[in-house]
Amino acid sequence: MHATPILAAAIGRQRVMTQTRRQCVLLRHWGFSGQEAASLLPDLPKFNGQLSWTLDAGATPQPDVVIHLVDAMRLSGVSGGARWNAMGPVDAMDKAFRRGICELALVLGSTQHLPARRQGCWILSGERSLAASLEIIARTVIEPLLAAPGERSWSAHDLAAMHSLCILSRETCQDPNTLARRVTAAVSTARNYGYVTPACLLMAAESQVMDYVESLNPLMRDRMRLFRRGQTGADLSAELLIAYPWLMALPELPST
Repeated sequence: MHATPILAAAIGRQRVMTQTRRQCVLLRHWGFSGQEAASLLPDLPKFNGQLSWTLDAGATPQPDVVIHLVDAMRLSGVSGGARWNAMGPVDAMDKAFRRGICELALVLGSTQHLPARRQGCWILSGERSLAASLEIIARTVIEPLLAAPGERSWSAHDLAAMHSLCILSRETCQDPNTLARRVTAAVSTARNYGYVTPACLLMAAESQVMDYVESLNPLMRDRMRLFRRGQTGADLSAELLIAYPWLMALPELPST
């Protein structure tokens, strides 16, 4: 008996990690001490040993993803009057963007403490801790890299190549339908109350939740990048990264 196209598609969606390759994330810290950054490592997700985190740039020849941890207030002061002190991560992100390297910036504090002209993808931690923010990034950006290449609809490089300002969200609920409605509410808020329509929305949750979310959001379907993971336990969760286009990117320099 041959599987119907619908059944075959459903089976395909369930195979989220049939072929994996280890990933390494390098954390660079700006405005944090090395000790503060190192204290994050034990709490970060490892995905059954498939993901490693390091502060040592020499630990791996080429990390798969670099995440800059930026304490914006410490760098530029409470009033943001010393924004030139935040040019370190801005310059690093500018160089990575121009070279096409997969690097992201995670900001603790407000972007008001950063120079307005920035290249690449900058993610706001909001009121959550850096560890909690890194877990959401791991779920939405890094874990999909562990899927077989043919099962990826996008890559972390796509996000790194955007001029964007991103926010994070995490919803939890024991009922899949209720969780899907909460995610849909978050999507609606992002669409209706942001300063511009999101360029893309990265979401990670179990397949049944993602299927329902997709059906409830036809207007945003072309902007949603969904990662359908396997069952994780009784308490369901959905992680979101919402990327808004950032119109204050640095001007392109002429090629030489």
